[in-house]
Amino acid sequence: MKLSHLLALATFLVAALGSSPAVAADCTPPRILLVVDTSTSMLGQIPDGAATTTKWAAAQTAVKEVFKAFPDAAQYGLMVFPGKAGQCSTGEVLVDPASGTAASIEQTLQNLVIPANNQTPAGQTLMAASQYAKITDPGYANYVIFVTDGYQYCSVNSGAACASAADCTLMGVGTCPTCLPSQPDGCFCVQNWSALGADALSKAGVKTFVVGFGDNVNFQALNQTAQAGGTALTGCNPNATVASCYFQAQNPTDLKSALGTIVTQVVTSQCTGDCGISGTQTCTVTGWSPCDAPTTIACTSTCNTPGTQDCVSGALSQCSSESACNSGGAGGTSGGGGQGNVGGQGNAGGQGNAGGQAGAVATGGAAATGGGATTPKGNVDSGDDGSCGCRVPAKAPTTPIPWLAGLIGAALFLRRRAQA
Repeated sequence: MKLSHLLALATFLVAALGSSPAVAADCTPPRILLVVDTSTSMLGQIPDGAATTTKWAAAQTAVKEVFKAFPDAAQYGLMVFPGKAGQCSTGEVLVDPASGTAASIEQTLQNLVIPANNQTPAGQTLMAASQYAKITDPGYANYVIFVTDGYQYCSVNSGAACASAADCTLMGVGTCPTCLPSQPDGCFCVQNWSALGADALSKAGVKTFVVGFGDNVNFQALNQTAQAGGTALTGCNPNATVASCYFQAQNPTDLKSALGTIVTQVVTSQCTGDCGISGTQTCTVTGWSPCDAPTTIACTSTCNTPGTQDCVSGALSQCSSESACNSGGAGGTSGGGGQGNVGGQGNAGGQGNAGGQAGAVATGGAAATGGGATTPKGNVDSGDDGSCGCRVPAKAPTTPIPWLAGLIGAALFLRRRAQA
């Protein structure tokens, strides 16, 4: 290949490698539509530590906390129910999902006045959301966070019915229920309408997270709504009459935690940091945030002791507990023997004892030199096996067979006499 061709190829490779971070940094923040209950019951008091607050104030604070933690991680929008007409009117979008809407949503919630006759058209509102183009746009990952403190309830036509013909048309219900607020079961004949709305959202490519706030919700209906919305919690029972499939908040702290957990799940993605350590990153309007992988991780040494490893200059350090594995010493040397015989004409030294008691005897066993020097003793060991500080049975010492030693000695004696 010509030199000019090689230079061109090198230039191309450098350009390609240099452009890869830009591709990795490209992302599209998801859209999140907050669908918030503004029924009159949201003005009710709820414990807040040693004090009390209204559920409405708690909801506003929880939303602010989410925006504080993830201000640009999603395109947020706001829908409340009932709508501006109040009573049982279908909910309306007050802030369209877009970048930088956090302040607008906070201000809208703060300025909203809840009248004394607002009811809970939850199903109708979720169904309307499924027909809202800015939350069903396939160019985005789309989510609804549905927050309610009550169950589906509408008293319409001066209290003569629980659903109007217009409601049933919107919900796609062929035979409109005839249940009345005055009947023993009230409006429970439409309790599953929130699940119908979540199912419609799911078919439109939108996942619905459910947050129940307080004790006056229909647990089973919300379980089924979360399941229909594609966000049921692991191991849930959609037919349970207790909270099982969705996020249940009993106080303001629970509500903050629920919203925070949901948004974190939606806006973060797994990534790999230095030393191959896993972390998370957030998609923002300016691209992916840096991977927040930790620099210290847990590890287990070769002798199963917990410890930590540090990522330093792209490489993981040794597990911090590894040094404890070798603290017991190197152990006895197999085949070590007793001291060699002293002096003489180079008599063959006795066969070395094998290892001694847990490595306590000396190495050696070589024949003594004519000058009578003795074989040095080995270091005394702690009795550990030298790998993980675990005690092992000591090996029994071996000694030469007495009659064999005698036979060898006699043979050497006769040989010396013959040579003399």
